[in-house]
Amino acid sequence: MGDVPPGLLSGSARSLGTHRRRAPRRYATLVSVAILSGVAFLACWSVDQTYLAPALLVAVTLSGRFPRPGLVDVLALLLGVWVVASLGWTVDTSATRSAVYLYGTCVLLLVAVRHIVTTTRDLLAVGGAFLAGCLVRTFQLIREPSVSGDLGRAGAFDLSVRYGIEGFNINLTAYTMVAGILLAVLLGAVGGLPRAARLVLYAIVAMLGYAVLLSGTRGALAALLLGAVYLLCSRATPRACWRVAVVVVPAALLLIPLGMGEAALLRLDGLVVDRATGDLAGRMLVWPEAAAIWGQSPLAGIGAGAFTAVSSWGIGAHSLALTLGADLGLVGVLCYAAVLAAAVRPVGRASQLGARLAGLFLVMFLPIWLTGHWEAALAAWLPLALLSLVPALAADRPQSTGGRHHRRVHRSGPDGVLPRRGGRRSAVVPGGTGDPTPQVGVLAQHAL
Repeated sequence: MGDVPPGLLSGSARSLGTHRRRAPRRYATLVSVAILSGVAFLACWSVDQTYLAPALLVAVTLSGRFPRPGLVDVLALLLGVWVVASLGWTVDTSATRSAVYLYGTCVLLLVAVRHIVTTTRDLLAVGGAFLAGCLVRTFQLIREPSVSGDLGRAGAFDLSVRYGIEGFNINLTAYTMVAGILLAVLLGAVGGLPRAARLVLYAIVAMLGYAVLLSGTRGALAALLLGAVYLLCSRATPRACWRVAVVVVPAALLLIPLGMGEAALLRLDGLVVDRATGDLAGRMLVWPEAAAIWGQSPLAGIGAGAFTAVSSWGIGAHSLALTLGADLGLVGVLCYAAVLAAAVRPVGRASQLGARLAGLFLVMFLPIWLTGHWEAALAAWLPLALLSLVPALAADRPQSTGGRHHRRVHRSGPDGVLPRRGGRRSAVVPGGTGDPTPQVGVLAQHAL
């Protein structure tokens, strides 16, 4: 009897059987997180995504739980349905078919992340895998760069010489590094990491920032500058800065491509003397054409991905609003905006830390959304999916009142997850009480 674990015989007669039945489910969950982490690692490549969508479906199936879609998931699926529906009126079927797969994979990634990531540990695994992919890309960029321009730079900020990776778009590589920096900040804020691990994240931020500088991508560099300024300003007034970001970012995305602030953009373009073009590298030429195409089919657009095929310049619209408007019409713009709002708004309203993270997401992606193609990039949707989980992950941080510690009870639902330790979910049910695991209590101590 001395070798029997305490409580085994005195417990419920079916407790051992229940444990055995749940063991395969736990292992399956670990496998699904591992698959999702692999997809996050490969998202940094963004070239051949053929096998990523099936892998995501397998990960969701192996999770052992039936999906319970929340508002964000439903809106994302509606966006995917509208993209597929555009096959019925597209002006270029081949281009739309490719866009359907890209958008579909992005939507599936968001839904899979929100379904599978149920703990802070899962968040760290998936986010860490993406950062690992970014680091591999950074090492490739440093060791075997593909040089665009002269053979050498006159200085660190000589953007006339750009370094990229052979076979990969320089801008997309730089945008992915920006997403990695954003995700590193997110993990450092809500991951409950020790000081040494946070120092590693700081080092990763520095390396990815150096990769952005090597790329010479002005939109990515502007994203880092705006992000740094936002973090400094929001430290004193997080709520006010969040409200400003909510108003300014959508307005800029819609109004600037339509011609407002053109003189200011030209002055900014002139700051980089060696690469000044007078038209933002052709963007000011293609924006009016994209707006005109959108005006021809204002509600439905001409089909997902079709503008690039019909553009007289042979390039995309290089604007989130105009790309969505020309391709998917006003309905597509509203669907996409609804996904972003449903994912980001609860984070900004949850806490001061949430306000800083949500505002940082909007501010850092603004230059990329404004001048690049980022609407159907896995590296853009992954941080959005992980960010949307922040309110639930932060819900159980300790609250101190009158010298005694109380814990805020969070009602688990499809729009959130609860932290757990050692693979065990805290016993909190709607209308009941429990003792949630203090997995993310560091949120109040380690603000950005």
